[in-house]
Amino acid sequence: MKNYWKYILVSFLISNSFNSYAQKLETKSTLDKIIEHAENNSLYRKNVDWTSLKNEMYALAKDADSVPQLKPVLDLMLKKMNDSHGRVFHKNQYLSYYTGEKKEHRKNMNSETYNEIQSIQVYKFKATYLEDNIGYVRIIGLPVGDNQKMSNDIQNAVCELVEKGAKKWIIDLRFNGGGNMFPMVEGIAPIIGDGIVGGTKGATEDESSIWQIKDGDFYYDEQNVAIENKCPITEVQKIAVLTSVYTASSGEALAVILKHRPKTRFFGNKTLGMTTATDYTQIDSLTAMMISVSYYKDRESNVYRDYVDVDEVVTFKPETALNKDEGVNQAIEWLKLKN
Repeated sequence: MKNYWKYILVSFLISNSFNSYAQKLETKSTLDKIIEHAENNSLYRKNVDWTSLKNEMYALAKDADSVPQLKPVLDLMLKKMNDSHGRVFHKNQYLSYYTGEKKEHRKNMNSETYNEIQSIQVYKFKATYLEDNIGYVRIIGLPVGDNQKMSNDIQNAVCELVEKGAKKWIIDLRFNGGGNMFPMVEGIAPIIGDGIVGGTKGATEDESSIWQIKDGDFYYDEQNVAIENKCPITEVQKIAVLTSVYTASSGEALAVILKHRPKTRFFGNKTLGMTTATDYTQIDSLTAMMISVSYYKDRESNVYRDYVDVDEVVTFKPETALNKDEGVNQAIEWLKLKN
């Protein structure tokens, strides 16, 4: 009987040892794939000493036998890359990200407001007719989903304002924390107007892209949403753009698309500063990552590495009613000017 229990114990120890070894191998394989993707695709890859960084990462990961235990290793990688827009996900939850050094214009950010805007539950999409033929459209962050439905929802609201007589516009991006840029741009494409509206600049020309609007339809290189343009706008109309420090990521992409557009002026504050296009790559069945692969650039090929600035600085108070909103009121004053 003693030999039987000794056999069971030895078998148990061997089994545990084997499972632990297998888990370590699987964890290392995931880490290898993450490093390979970053080294080959990151916008910042040329700024990194990969030999030194990999040695440091593998030393830090030597005892890791699960992907969650790689968090400090991945935090180190994103920090060395200086990629504050990069993320690693595990089981659909954030595992690693790097916020970067706090920039001067972010120092007065309110974390509660930031979280409310990111949640897209507190501040909703809004489109309303204001005085003097002015249409107000608030574009919030949008998730990955049915691009045609989301685009149509925005464009239908725009077309209702056109029918009411809107010929000048306030595009409010202050509540836009990012997400899916396609319906954001597609929905207001008739207002923006046709032509090259910007793009991205990668580490190489092959990694760069072009944004354009053709017949009221937004194209990211060759990718588009392709909804019917229900209210074509033939003339260039005035647009006042509102931004805040909470305008981020794809919200900033839409702001860049509107930069240097004729008859357009920016009011509010510098944007958050996530002005990079990111990829999304599945590493294994439970792990995914996204890293910055290119900077946003506007229709005049200006590249945005830090944030999108404004023409007129205006205080942003998110809970203020529209008729008392300082940004909205300054935008209205400018839109009423004859020029």
